[in-house]
Amino acid sequence: MSALLLLFIVGAITYAVWKYYSFTSKFPSGPRPLPFIGNVHQVDFASKRFSRFADKFNGLYTLFTPIATLEITDYALIKEAFIDHGDDYVDRMMLPGMEKVFNYCKNGGVINSSGDNWREQRRVSLSILRDFGMGKNVMEELVRNSVAEYLRCLANIKDKEIVNMRWPIQLMIANIINEVLFGYRYKYDECDDLINYVEGFNKMISELATNKLLPLAIAFPSVKYVPILGYYAVEIHAENVRKNNEYIVRNVAKALESFDTEGDPTNFVHAYKQRMSSNAYLDQDNLIATCADFFSAGQETTTTTLRWATLFLAKNQQAQDKLREEVHRVVGKERLPALEDKNKMIYTQATIHEIQRLANILRLNVFRKTHQPTTLAGQTIPENMTIHADIHYVMWNDPHFENPKEFRPERYIAEDGKSLRKELVERTIPFSLGKRACAGEGLARVELFLGLTATVQNYRILPIPGQPIDLTQQEQTIGIPIEQMLRLESVL
Repeated sequence: MSALLLLFIVGAITYAVWKYYSFTSKFPSGPRPLPFIGNVHQVDFASKRFSRFADKFNGLYTLFTPIATLEITDYALIKEAFIDHGDDYVDRMMLPGMEKVFNYCKNGGVINSSGDNWREQRRVSLSILRDFGMGKNVMEELVRNSVAEYLRCLANIKDKEIVNMRWPIQLMIANIINEVLFGYRYKYDECDDLINYVEGFNKMISELATNKLLPLAIAFPSVKYVPILGYYAVEIHAENVRKNNEYIVRNVAKALESFDTEGDPTNFVHAYKQRMSSNAYLDQDNLIATCADFFSAGQETTTTTLRWATLFLAKNQQAQDKLREEVHRVVGKERLPALEDKNKMIYTQATIHEIQRLANILRLNVFRKTHQPTTLAGQTIPENMTIHADIHYVMWNDPHFENPKEFRPERYIAEDGKSLRKELVERTIPFSLGKRACAGEGLARVELFLGLTATVQNYRILPIPGQPIDLTQQEQTIGIPIEQMLRLESVL
């Protein structure tokens, strides 16, 4: 009897293993997974990097974590998927167990939604931003006003020998987004509510990045139902997100108090509310979710990029001097830079590309999934397969970027000195590609150009003597720099 039982167990295990490998063989090849746990033991969840096999499998391979995930680490393949076959890769993949963490409402907002609701939220959001002049004079004036206020804040700092640039930059960017979404801005000395939100957001991101139980819950979703273990793996993060989103809920409610059905909308909330009666996809939950998406994604990513900019320039004084010389030559010293100056400022454009490439703050791109069966590089990709385009890997490892870890803006400038190298610019993809590229890209580019040029127009950014600049990127979902003090020296 015991022999038969043993034979049955061995047979059952053998059959299960055979079925497992029959299942995994249907996907593009990758490192061989172990039965049932896949490649979990080979993935560096802590550093948010999944690209260790990129070279071996020519930029396209499947990892089982244990969910089948197609890793794309080659620019040409990302472009083929997201541009050439964009409709096939347009859906959002919500990792198992993470719905409660990242979604304010089911399938809501613009980042984590899919299908018709996503299309409508994105279409309406972009339409509203265009109406407000995104990338045009109205939006530019709003950004320039915030930049001018930021410069006044820097001018009022008494001790410029030791300056923390984080909060002046954070408030500059947050005020822009706050005014667009909710119709008001903060004074620099009356912004505790915003500071609490930002600190809460950063704490939330840090805890998500460092929680060693979270990868377990993603790999094995049933973990979230285990008492205590499930709470510390998932529910605690959902509570943090809900608490942090109270800021957005309050501001949406405050903006709606001044909504006038007969008047012209003065902010995003008003414009969205005005469209609700004629569009079944627009409702209060989606409004809050969309505002949360724009605010959290927009203010933290642009702020972090500009913080990196100050560190790169403080460490690379020659590049900073060349940047300032171009700003002073094109713009002068009497007025703020404007978007109309941009085409005359090749070195400035190159510097911003290099900052975005080297800062490379999106350590883990948001996952997508295939909308229908498709192909990539001649290989069959099934419907609903999880897709991870590793733009982080591309910008640090693409062979077109010679010595990629060096800060060298000149790499982007063509031989004629008057234009940019297209093959490098198109591989610099901090906003991703295709129909699910960052919806706030236009505004972010305006903020980066006007914020950076105004800073170097007015100040030389210097390290503090005896304190070398540390360019270590913190191991979080967003690659935040280590907070460090700088010196500011007026150049006007």
